[in-house]
Amino acid sequence: MALSKATQKFLGLNEFSSNQEIIKSIISKYPGLRFHEIKKETKLANGTLQHHLGQLTKSNNLKAKYVDTIPRYYIYDLEDTNHVILLRLRQRTTSRIIKSLLKNECQTFSQLVKFSKKSPGTVSIYKNILLKDNIIVGDTNSCDCTKGITNTTIKYRLVEPEKVRTLVEEYGKSPLKQSADNLADIFLSLK
Repeated sequence: MALSKATQKFLGLNEFSSNQEIIKSIISKYPGLRFHEIKKETKLANGTLQHHLGQLTKSNNLKAKYVDTIPRYYIYDLEDTNHVILLRLRQRTTSRIIKSLLKNECQTFSQLVKFSKKSPGTVSIYKNILLKDNIIVGDTNSCDCTKGITNTTIKYRLVEPEKVRTLVEEYGKSPLKQSADNLADIFLSLK
């Protein structure tokens, strides 16, 4: 096993843990990882990792959820709606929008732009993705955090704030690098 002793201890593993136990443990701690991220964490060879991921998905220990043609791996009993939220939390801009709405009950578009520190066009793309994913909703209802803003202005809020807060608390402190997801974030904003 190639994991450091500190990583083994963090994941609750010992030197005799099998490759499948290691893979399940990593995916349990960091749901939504892609193949190369799991490979980097486990230091397993491509073929070995592919074999074990195949066995784990066949035996219903893991679920492979495809985004475009790229699988992301989750523990089997994690709700499908959580997959989408966790995916969006891995993307820098959608994560900032979600964090803004966790911090404040609701936000106008201009408040989301200011908080995310991105251009209005970029925020618009990601806001629309979050709307489509049914993570946020926009309406003209008044709320405490938008005093002084007209009733015709659309304000955005999380559909299930407690569920999102729980996921952020449970999985949001990932030490894994998110560079590939951040790169995907950049490409998506260019579309």
